[in-house]
Amino acid sequence: MGSPVLSPPASNNQVATGALSRSASTRHLPLVLGGLTGLLGLVGMARLASGAFDGGMSRFAWVVVLAAMLPWVAYVAARARHGRLTGRRVLVVLALLVLGWAAVWLSVSGPVLALTSSLAAFLVFGVCAWPARRPAADDRFVRIEELQREEELD
Repeated sequence: MGSPVLSPPASNNQVATGALSRSASTRHLPLVLGGLTGLLGLVGMARLASGAFDGGMSRFAWVVVLAAMLPWVAYVAARARHGRLTGRRVLVVLALLVLGWAAVWLSVSGPVLALTSSLAAFLVFGVCAWPARRPAADDRFVRIEELQREEELD
C-alpha cells in the first residue's frame, strides 16, 4: 500500500487569528464554569460530611463522598459545555459561584448554602441546554377528518 496523498489547503481557507482565539476562549468558558460549579458541590459535600465526624472524616467517608461527587463534577462540566450561555447567564453563574465559595467555609449553614448555589448554577446550565423554541406559526392542530379528506381526494 502506498502512502496517502494529502492535498494542500485551498488559498481561500484562511482564518483570522483574532476570531480564532476569541472563539476558543469562549468555548472553554462554560466548561470552566461547569467544573467550578461541580467542584463547589464536591467541597460543600465534603465540608458537610466532615461536620458529622469528631476527629475528621474516615477513609470510607471520603470514598463515599468522592464516589458520589466526582461524577457530579464531570456531569455539570459536560452539561455546561453543551449549553448556550449568554452574557447575563454567565454573570448569574459567576455570582452564584462567588456566593457559594465564600459561604462554604462558614459554620454549618455554609456548606448547605454552597450546595444550594451549586445546584442553582447547574439549573442555569440546564435551562441553557434546552432546545430552542419553535416559532408559534409552525404549530397547527389538524383534525383527523381533514387528513381523511385529503386521502380521499388522492
